[in-house]
Amino acid sequence: MVEGSRTGPDRREAALRRELWRVRNSASFRLGNHVIEAARKPWKALFLPFTLPIVTWQIGMELLGRRPRPMSDSMIQLKGGPERCIVLFPTNGVGFGHFTRMYALARRLRRLDPELEIIFFTTQPTLHLPYLDGFPTYHLAGPNKFQGMDSEGWNAMVQEMLTLVLETHRPQTFVFDGAFPYRGMLDALDTIAVPQKVWLRRGMFRKGTSIPVDSIGKFDLIVHPEDAVLHSPTEIEHGVQVKMVPPMTLI
Repeated sequence: MVEGSRTGPDRREAALRRELWRVRNSASFRLGNHVIEAARKPWKALFLPFTLPIVTWQIGMELLGRRPRPMSDSMIQLKGGPERCIVLFPTNGVGFGHFTRMYALARRLRRLDPELEIIFFTTQPTLHLPYLDGFPTYHLAGPNKFQGMDSEGWNAMVQEMLTLVLETHRPQTFVFDGAFPYRGMLDALDTIAVPQKVWLRRGMFRKGTSIPVDSIGKFDLIVHPEDAVLHSPTEIEHGVQVKMVPPMTLI
């Protein structure tokens, strides 16, 4: 595991390694590899009518977010944390709620610690606001802005761009504000070991939700503004620390 900044060739190698992992983790590769293994070892071919549906079901559950995806420890390339930096990731929702909360948080943090580097990474197109306040901002348009791009390709872009941001700035804290965690974001958090990962979420995690089962556990803290829905008996028991805070508004 490399602790310092990496050179261009090192970053290229890391990007290729992540691409190789995505290929090997794809449904087509895993199903094909399962069949090939059965062909190599004839005794496995006898069980193929049973094992192939099981593997297909497992992959299907992973795609639906009902099972965690396999992740290799070799994907973790760099530890974050030595820099006084925080990365904020507001998503582009129906309105401006996610961005407004993160923008309010950024301005509050700057007042408390003027030396703290605050970085925005967002799918929200209103980039002029953080720019006016001097916050460095990285933008990736949502998947519906790209013609012919599927969710897998877009999430690969999220992983690569966010990994580069985390690798470059090496933040102590990463804060995500959104209702649904992008798979590419989760994979980037597996790639870069950020010391503190926070999910700012207005709503609760109700049972039956489509949120991937392995997503909540990626975070160290779940923050709910007090204008959110109160705790419900139908909420998922996830075991992650939860903190209620006053409503976050721009002043």
